Amino acid sequence: MSRARILHALLALLALAGIAFSFAAGPSVPTTALLRPVRFFSFFTILTNLLVALAAIGAALPPAHPWRAIAARPGLRAAVALHILVVALIFHLLLSDMVRPGFSGWIGNMLVHQVVPAGWLLCWLGFGAHGGIDRGAPLRWLAYPLLYTAWVLVHGTLGGWYPYPFMNVAALGYPMVLRNVALIGLVFLGLGYALRWVDGRLERRV
Repeated sequence: MSRARILHALLALLALAGIAFSFAAGPSVPTTALLRPVRFFSFFTILTNLLVALAAIGAALPPAHPWRAIAARPGLRAAVALHILVVALIFHLLLSDMVRPGFSGWIGNMLVHQVVPAGWLLCWLGFGAHGGIDRGAPLRWLAYPLLYTAWVLVHGTLGGWYPYPFMNVAALGYPMVLRNVALIGLVFLGLGYALRWVDGRLERRV
């Protein structure tokens, strides 16, 4: 087994462990057994760490495996790098006071917001194919956060719960929330084009 496959397998385990520890830390507000997993997987952080785990598992599989070919695509790897990078940035800039107390909360937070983002970015930079990402790719990468935003707003309207304070329509109102979403969307877009540029430089290096 190559070093790249071993590191990706380790990263997948760390991402899944981070998700497990975060779930074990318990909800930030009381909820029912039925709603708890729904709310837990309504966090962009958790969904994106799951995405990293799936991509890392694909990269750790034998070369002949069908999922390996999908996970090895430069555009997919760069998209995952973008989304997990934004997870880390938003947390450290806006949400660092939302850490759940206790050992599980501390370990889970460290894994999903620090270790896994750094690990995937290093794997993206150091391993795998690069190049061939077209100019429209960063725009397409916005589909995931846009669909996520739609889910949060619909779910929040129906259930009165929002995973992040900057998306809380009940507290801020739609104009402020939409402004926040637009600003974060610009961050996604700007970083997406920056990563595309880096990917192109990495292709030339190889």
